[in-house]
Amino acid sequence: MMATELQAGAPSIQSEALTILSTQPWQSTGVTIPPSVEVMIVYQNGLWTADPDTNGGKPYDAAGCPGLLVPTNQTNYPITGVQMGALVGRLNGGAPFLIGNGPYTIISAAGGALDLCINDDITGHYGAGLKDNRGNVNVFIYPMNTPPDTGTPLAHDPAQISPAVPASQLGGLSQLIGTWTNQNLGDSNQGGPQAPFSYNVMPLPQVDPSSPTGYILKNFTYYEELTFTAIHGNAPNRGGIGQQVAYALFYEQRVYFAEGPNKDALIHAENGSLLLLLDSTQPLGPYGNGDRYGLGNQVVKNSVPPTQPYNLVKQVSVPHGNSILALGAYSQANAGPGMPLIPSVSPLPQGVPTVQYTVDDPVTNPQPSLTANPNQVLVNALLLRPCTNFLRLSMSTANGTGAVTNIGYEQQHANVSRYDFNYWLESFDGSGNYTQLQYSQTITLQIPINGKTVSFPHVTANTLTKVKGS
Repeated sequence: MMATELQAGAPSIQSEALTILSTQPWQSTGVTIPPSVEVMIVYQNGLWTADPDTNGGKPYDAAGCPGLLVPTNQTNYPITGVQMGALVGRLNGGAPFLIGNGPYTIISAAGGALDLCINDDITGHYGAGLKDNRGNVNVFIYPMNTPPDTGTPLAHDPAQISPAVPASQLGGLSQLIGTWTNQNLGDSNQGGPQAPFSYNVMPLPQVDPSSPTGYILKNFTYYEELTFTAIHGNAPNRGGIGQQVAYALFYEQRVYFAEGPNKDALIHAENGSLLLLLDSTQPLGPYGNGDRYGLGNQVVKNSVPPTQPYNLVKQVSVPHGNSILALGAYSQANAGPGMPLIPSVSPLPQGVPTVQYTVDDPVTNPQPSLTANPNQVLVNALLLRPCTNFLRLSMSTANGTGAVTNIGYEQQHANVSRYDFNYWLESFDGSGNYTQLQYSQTITLQIPINGKTVSFPHVTANTLTKVKGS
């Protein structure tokens, strides 16, 4: 077996899946753990026994033989006073430690080579030793995630004095410019990465005897960094006698698990743009000055601004192979005093069993009360710190010529058919100086289940605070 060093900060941190035999003493994993690097060991599957005459002859997992502790005077076992047949480990041949089923975290100031074995009479000092053992267990060894640096903007536009960012034409969208992250709200200890006001309900197709309903859940709280930048210009669409001018914000988004076995790992990445479309007459010639050199403000004869029902656009690109075009109507009428009315949203599919949405499971459904209505996290944040003013921005692919496109594999297994999105920009000083951003997003997935296609709402909601100075 080739040795593998798990290095902090290295570009190729590796995980290892290993089989540990019950018939062998200390077995080298080939993994060398560097000093002060946190590494996790977890039991995956497999059964073994350190004595077929115990436990009614039944093998057991890495936790060891139920109810049978190694006597403290039998010191030829790696560890006494714990269950016989449990998984144990050591670093650099040092003092053994109990792992069991795990998850077990190793962090050592000195580091060293990792060995694993079954907690048994490995020298045969008290009897048959390893000779009567049977079976093996499979374990997974991996480095723990480190929190990302969300203090640096994900994107920025080149500095330019003239032309400047067209802030007045962007309207309320200009308030989005900057970086938004999960931060504690007010003087509380809630809202940051450790206790965010967020939730994600994620159904996934799975065909396996362990999932008879044909799907599983992967629900969790999360934290993120979201950066908006504005271009120093616009994107005019000329139509002949009129033009539609797009004033654009570009954004980058990175989302991380806030809880669960993969805490601090990236779960979602996305980029795209928000467009505010304004109607105008069409310039004459390439630069508004006919065919003369220089810029001008001349317009074509009988130029008429176009009209449109939707002037707000969100373009989304997701590395699952999805592209989204959602439309909405921007108006200052969507702004108001007080707190917004956050609607409830149900993530339940129709036509399939939904019991797993109500079961409390630390891996698949850690917070059933939030699963019932993911938007409750937004309400909870506003109850903790009420806002004084808000601006709502709503977009959907169901509006106008909105659309979703997916790569072929996604079309077959989890086709995105619809996208609905709401932003709530919120202030706390009675003005339009918005420093809090809440959103709720519903992606409708079409998943084949037992010969029929079922619509699953994939809902996410979060409360973000603008980074000061961004």
